[in-house]
Amino acid sequence: MASIRTARTLAVLASVPLCLGLAGGVAHAFADTEVDTTNAWASGNLGSLGSGVVGANDGNVATTQQSAIGSGASNESNTAGIADSPFAAIDQSDRTYTIVFGFDW
Repeated sequence: MASIRTARTLAVLASVPLCLGLAGGVAHAFADTEVDTTNAWASGNLGSLGSGVVGANDGNVATTQQSAIGSGASNESNTAGIADSPFAAIDQSDRTYTIVFGFDW
């Protein structure tokens, strides 16, 4: 029994650096002269999938797409959330939908 506890303790201690490496992300900011803002890939605006929404979604899931491209562009953020949906298709494009409720005379 003691050897199992020792093995579990060693496994936990060995996994600590891995967990720190995965959770210790670093964000980098570039000066305007270093980034070619005319390319869509520079801001991740190629219709990429949001994080955490692809596949099975158990519980509450949210995704955010944020982009600004080119000189004088304004920042835009689109957020979508779902709850307990096994399949979800989320369109975070710039389309505007208008729904009118009323009588069609």
